[in-house]
Amino acid sequence: MSHSEEASAPVSEVLTAAPSPFTSALRVNQAELTTRALLSGGTIGALLAITNVHMGLKTGMWETGSIVATLLTFSCMSTLVSRRSNAPTALETHLAQTLAVSVGALPSAAGLLGAIPALALLGVRPSGGWVALWGVGLGTLGVLIAYLLRRRLLEHERLPFPTGIATAELISTLNTPTPTHRGRARALWGTGLGTMLFTWLRDAGGVFPSVWLLPGQWRGIPLEKLLLGVGWNPMMLGIGMMLGVQGGLGLLLGTLVAWGGLAPWLVHEGRVNQVEFRALVAWLTWPGVGLMVGAAISSLVPLVSTLPKVLGDVWWLGRGAVGWEATAAQRVGRAVLPTALLALVAGGLALGMHPLQLLLSLLLVLPLCLVCAHSAGQTDIHPISPMGQLTQVAFGLVSPGQAALNVAAGSVVSGAAAPTGLSLCSLQAGRLLGATPSRQLLVQLLGLVLGAAVSLPAYSLLVTAHGLGTPELPVPTAHQFKTVAEFASKGLDGLPPRALLALGLGFGTGVLLSMATRGRLARLLPSATAMGVGFILPAHYAVTIALGAFLAAGVRRRWPTTSSHVQAVGTGAIMGESLVGLLVAALLALGLISSPG
Repeated sequence: MSHSEEASAPVSEVLTAAPSPFTSALRVNQAELTTRALLSGGTIGALLAITNVHMGLKTGMWETGSIVATLLTFSCMSTLVSRRSNAPTALETHLAQTLAVSVGALPSAAGLLGAIPALALLGVRPSGGWVALWGVGLGTLGVLIAYLLRRRLLEHERLPFPTGIATAELISTLNTPTPTHRGRARALWGTGLGTMLFTWLRDAGGVFPSVWLLPGQWRGIPLEKLLLGVGWNPMMLGIGMMLGVQGGLGLLLGTLVAWGGLAPWLVHEGRVNQVEFRALVAWLTWPGVGLMVGAAISSLVPLVSTLPKVLGDVWWLGRGAVGWEATAAQRVGRAVLPTALLALVAGGLALGMHPLQLLLSLLLVLPLCLVCAHSAGQTDIHPISPMGQLTQVAFGLVSPGQAALNVAAGSVVSGAAAPTGLSLCSLQAGRLLGATPSRQLLVQLLGLVLGAAVSLPAYSLLVTAHGLGTPELPVPTAHQFKTVAEFASKGLDGLPPRALLALGLGFGTGVLLSMATRGRLARLLPSATAMGVGFILPAHYAVTIALGAFLAAGVRRRWPTTSSHVQAVGTGAIMGESLVGLLVAALLALGLISSPG
């Protein structure tokens, strides 16, 4: 999940400048690696990591954070200005947001949003300490690969990395604040504080209900049993504001088909004995994952043309640098092997993988990370899940009958791919602003360690309080990992009755929709991936997210100049509920409060 920003200067100007329209103004006497930059970046990064854990376990989505982190770190550093210090510089802001993005990416690198809960659903619960080391190792590997590719992709191939350009442009304009930017910051902080108060009154005080379920019945089944309704949930509204109308329509359509059509049919036909979320979602996951996998595979087709460049990048890796950059590249290149070995040891101890199996998965890391890097550079899309699923399919052929091993193998590639693309976006912004690459590398590595220290406790608290695969934590990405693993390891024997047909129909629909959305009908068709998620989420989650998307679209259409403020309101809602949700989970786990429900 990523943000789009209106550029303050034409993108073509940024790409054709030598090296950028910002550099000459920003290189002169600017502070960069400062204490307040580290404090602000670490604080905002911790908030982002907590938000990503909470949001990822609930919806399967997470925030890359480049634009959000830029606004928040700049606001934090601005509040620290005193008589003895100046306003934050552009390079300080960039370094702080780089640190924050790195911290926020750790939950994905460590597999906390997909692979680790999928393993838990399969009965495998690795030690938190080894998972932390595993995540830091994979994240470091991804960051090092990105650093070695920096000159090749950013300067020789001149891939745009749109989020990096938008981040640089936003940072450059923040140095001359406008009422628009100040208003956006106020909207974000104000919404966040209001959401925190509302969430506390709802979850701890019982003042508001968590959901309003529809009364009545459908085909003899109470609608409340199907969880059809609307949630009193600011986070879901905020996600909808970020997702857009196409994604909201996809979620709503998927929910109506799954929970309004297929779920009652399953009960009526006797294929599911209990009208209960876990029992129904165990079957609905198959067509839902079929939709998501079909869309993912289709989305990779345009990247086939980049394979010759990918092979060239492997050969060129770390070459072409001169001076101090050559020395730095050599040191980074030497660090890749020890980092890979660290990931090997941690993965073996955390996930129970044989060293040869881990070695095979690590051999796939570099080429598939390169594919992700090209996709992020050209389209701003990070195909992390598809890379993991391709690895799962490969391991299903090599080592059939081992579902847990299959999930673990997929997490190796997806864990390294996430920080690779995000790191290159930050490096692109730094190149345009004149930042020091070695300092960017330093804070990215520091961010991974801080991210592990924040994310693992947050994950543990939420899982302890709510459980996995429940309406409170439906973990759609984990279901995707688990379903692909079961199919790859067991074949047709692992499917419930009639699930094969549903899987095939979902896959075909996902391929067709994904291909059609690249044509003239793109704006009229729903997102196949969002439809698949709608099969797995509780219905009231999907309805609330869709409502947020439609409300945001209506506001933007009625008042076009408020687009950035709408985005800020959505971000504030997501962060506010995530923080208080984690606090409530901790208090519940400690027995200091009891659930109002």
